Amino acid sequence: MITRATPLAALFVCSFLSAVAGAQNAELPPIPPGSVLASTAVPGQHFPRVFPDGRAVFYYRAPNAKRVALGLNKEWPMTNDGKGNWTVTTDPIGPGIHGYEFHVDGVNVGDPAVQHIYDAGRFLSHIEIPSPDGDYFAVKVMAHGDVRDKLYYSSVTTGWRRIRVYTPPGYDQDPTRRYPVLYLMHGAGQNEDCWTLEGKASLILDNMIAEGRCVPMVVVMPNGYAYRPGEEPPLIPPARRPDFSKAFSTLGDVFSKDLIPYVDSNFRTKPDRENRALAGLSMGGMQTFSVGLDHLDEFAYLGGFSGGAGAFSTEPIDFKTFHNGVMADAEAFNKRVHAVFLSNGTEEAQMMRGVIAFREAAVKAGINVKSFVSQGTAHEWTTWRRSLHEFAPLLFRPETGSSGNSALPGRQIELGPDDKQVLPEPPYGFDVVRDDVPHGRMERIEYKSESVGSVRHANVYLPPNYSAEKKYPVLYLLHGLGGDVDEWPLFGVPHVLLDNLIAAGLAKPMIIVMPNGRAQKDDRSPKNPMEAAGAFAHFEADLLNDLIPAIESRYSVSSDRVDRAIAGLSMGGGQALDFGLGHLDKFAWVGGFSAAPNTKVPSELLPDPEQKASLIKLIYLCDGRKDGLIFIGKRTHQYLKEHNIPHVWNVDGNGHDPTEWRNNLYYFLQRLFQ
Repeated sequence: MITRATPLAALFVCSFLSAVAGAQNAELPPIPPGSVLASTAVPGQHFPRVFPDGRAVFYYRAPNAKRVALGLNKEWPMTNDGKGNWTVTTDPIGPGIHGYEFHVDGVNVGDPAVQHIYDAGRFLSHIEIPSPDGDYFAVKVMAHGDVRDKLYYSSVTTGWRRIRVYTPPGYDQDPTRRYPVLYLMHGAGQNEDCWTLEGKASLILDNMIAEGRCVPMVVVMPNGYAYRPGEEPPLIPPARRPDFSKAFSTLGDVFSKDLIPYVDSNFRTKPDRENRALAGLSMGGMQTFSVGLDHLDEFAYLGGFSGGAGAFSTEPIDFKTFHNGVMADAEAFNKRVHAVFLSNGTEEAQMMRGVIAFREAAVKAGINVKSFVSQGTAHEWTTWRRSLHEFAPLLFRPETGSSGNSALPGRQIELGPDDKQVLPEPPYGFDVVRDDVPHGRMERIEYKSESVGSVRHANVYLPPNYSAEKKYPVLYLLHGLGGDVDEWPLFGVPHVLLDNLIAAGLAKPMIIVMPNGRAQKDDRSPKNPMEAAGAFAHFEADLLNDLIPAIESRYSVSSDRVDRAIAGLSMGGGQALDFGLGHLDKFAWVGGFSAAPNTKVPSELLPDPEQKASLIKLIYLCDGRKDGLIFIGKRTHQYLKEHNIPHVWNVDGNGHDPTEWRNNLYYFLQRLFQ
């Protein structure tokens, strides 16, 4: 319906259009060649812009200003072109999300050209620098879940509180299905919007659910600040650190008395502790352990991302008294809490020394702790996004019963006497970049594949002090169904593991080749990864006829079979077993980590085991006892055992996840070429 504008409204519209026209008529600075518009820019804008190397160009129009600077990690003075256009090009500022503002003659102002986020206790403009591993939170053509805004009344705070709730794809289509719940907490100075807008939690879960890497779940993102009437903090911050225990105690009561009952009453949840997890970043990680350890009747999984118990403690933790002794009996605690997860970025280790000390003490006390260290990141969203990506696969995969693996619904996990952990958890820091050891280098190569009919790519790790005067053994390391050439470097960090192992004298210098095992011209992972399953079988010809010759012509490597190994994870684990044992004239060392159903049955892998036993230097098999695909490794192990073929069979407490693969690669590398 069209109505006549009032004089005041007409005046406002005219003033607005005049301002817009003035901005549009201003002569903009030229677009820097090679840059692209930032993904956070609002429609119709030309700045800010991003270069491929991570530099960014910022623009602000202020004709009458005397001084303008960009506030982003530090202050960057901006230059006036004489027409009121202020610009600055930064140094590379690193991948991920960055909040910023402009300082205009001493006044802090936002950038009207971009979207804003709530962080550090205020709204900030923000820019996203693309990440090399950004595919796991990219928007893809697939079924997506929903994020819903909800209000609930808290009897503890005597007020209305807001939550954001992620429901997985298909939630509304099947009204009979119930889901486990992850409660996901934000950090200090943030709110309930941050995990969705900045953390990309919904996209991370969408992608992982579609790839079968985690079970479908509801994710509840509440506000982490909770005060009883009369307990609100003063407007002026206290000189000393606030009493977190008191504030977190109030939050714990909100959870148990208000939030959890509301969620279980209004969403189709599985309302028991076995199907409930709690995790958070920074302050939210502290809250996770404070609230979670005091409410173990409510939660069976705990995750701290750059935060956790002992965050500000300088004293050793006495587990006999810590949180009323809930962790004093490690065996009982491990049976009750199915996952304790702690993570941090390599660039925030000093800041996280309390959390790291807690992790080390817990491991020493016998607590099962899953660790993740994000390479090259600090106290920032890249660390926390990666942490969620590592944590989610650990959730809601029971020791027995349905595995939750979408590829094998209803598959029972049955453990036998041989299915046990024969290798200890790797030592803390085994996957952390160290400054006191020599580093190898990673490079990406191209090679022509006659088998595929295209130019293909691979990542290649060269050990420290690589020399053309020496001949090196080679490990071909294969990714999983939804992965590509970057899966191992990003989530398995073989280059970091081998740098540290070589320095310690625990592994031989070797070259690691990480190719794309999806042998087709368009070798990207499709929206349904199973559509490209046949291309993994086709990789056999590409590997033998194209990739190996390309590596041996380009690098100083030994072409002897005893100096060639092959291993992989999931689908790549099946490839490694199929191709390695099927071509013992080419490979003497074979590893299958969580091998997938593309693995041939044992009688086809080794039809004449006794005759071929002498050709095998090592067969390494591993699975997590929470992995619905464990039956693949079990049947292979049983066959090898029956035919007296020496091999490693390691079954630890993980699921079908990067922790499993990284931990076992650590031990596999130590056994190669010895």
